[in-house]
Amino acid sequence: MELKNKEQLKTEILQSWLKSAWVYPMRGPQEQTVLRLTPGGRLKMRRRIGELESTLGMKGNDALKQEEAGTLPVERDQLELAMMVQAYTSERQFIQSQGTSLGTAAITLEDAALKGPGEPADAPEQ
Repeated sequence: MELKNKEQLKTEILQSWLKSAWVYPMRGPQEQTVLRLTPGGRLKMRRRIGELESTLGMKGNDALKQEEAGTLPVERDQLELAMMVQAYTSERQFIQSQGTSLGTAAITLEDAALKGPGEPADAPEQ
């Protein structure tokens, strides 16, 4: 079995999300292509985050923090968990910034830097 680097794994994960219709490409700022979660993708991701947290015995927030710090091992499930937490949280923040109210989040980040401007770090998710 050939070892893969993190970028190869991330690309594989994103491709699997595209094939499964969890995400779709969209034009973003500065003519950049960004991936948005489909409504069904958000629901499937919520479920998968819970499954991976149980299987791996680690919280999604912890996996994301390790990934951001560069200390997350090159292991597909852990990397996918970190990517899912980032994608899920970013999508919720984007939707809420557009004025749409959402239900309870499957996962919330405690980091104030990831909250929207003017929103306190300890604000409850809707």
